[in-house]
Amino acid sequence: MISNIRKNCMGTVSFDGKFDGMRKAQDFIVYPMHSGNQTETALVQSDTRIGRIHLSSGAVMMSPSRAGGSYNAHLMLCKPAGTLTSEELMMLKASIMATANGHAGSNGVVYTDNSAALEVFNVA
Repeated sequence: MISNIRKNCMGTVSFDGKFDGMRKAQDFIVYPMHSGNQTETALVQSDTRIGRIHLSSGAVMMSPSRAGGSYNAHLMLCKPAGTLTSEELMMLKASIMATANGHAGSNGVVYTDNSAALEVFNVA
């Protein structure tokens, strides 16, 4: 279940997510999507977990919780953690697409290339 979808200071999307195996919701950030980057999945990360959300089916793959944080190396430990409803998936994809920009970010210091976010609805 996801809620509170919002744009963050890096110019991408953040949301509160509670998936299978989690006691309570955590704040997740969606990694920027740039050219050369796959857009079939959205890479998401919280303070203790990392995972992928398949943008065609809404299937969620999530790493186990780690006190020191989970990073890209922990992606291979991901297991199925539920599926987003069609409404949740549509809202997430619309929010991701709304942040598409080659020069995203609003903190004035760091900018990210989130231009491939325009392609989230083109996923089969």
